[in-house]
Amino acid sequence: MPQLIAMIIVVVGALIYMFQTFGGTGDKIEGIAQKTSVLTEINNIKDGVKLAARSGNIGDGTDDEPDAVSTLKGLGTLNYFAEQINEQVTSNTDNNSYSAISFGGSVDDTPAMEIKLVASKAIGGEQMIPGIFVDFSQGTLSENKEFLESQIANDLKSVAY
Repeated sequence: MPQLIAMIIVVVGALIYMFQTFGGTGDKIEGIAQKTSVLTEINNIKDGVKLAARSGNIGDGTDDEPDAVSTLKGLGTLNYFAEQINEQVTSNTDNNSYSAISFGGSVDDTPAMEIKLVASKAIGGEQMIPGIFVDFSQGTLSENKEFLESQIANDLKSVAY
């Protein structure tokens, strides 16, 4: 019996220590979980854009480049993304917007995370490198936007600015 009492005291002490040590970090844990989902969504779009750029399918869509597109809807029509993403970007009313599926995926409401393709015409004969613009200043992610921006900038600094 004394061993059982001693074990209960140790377990209760460990629980108290754990709550004191890790208390107040729930928002950080939530932010890290959101960061993981955000990075997954960004990489899904980034990989499709990278493939399209290598294939020469991103451009301004003029007569000089009839097969090139300058919107996410155009890339979705060419099936550069996963099936669910292709379906969403081709059915959007905004031709150049992807509302992250991990965060509701609705364009009609205020999206928690919105990704847009940034594709510019050639300037002075020099081709521009296409990119993506990520916006989580609205919706549910806006509460953690500073944390997410700093973490994502750090994680993607080798390929983004």
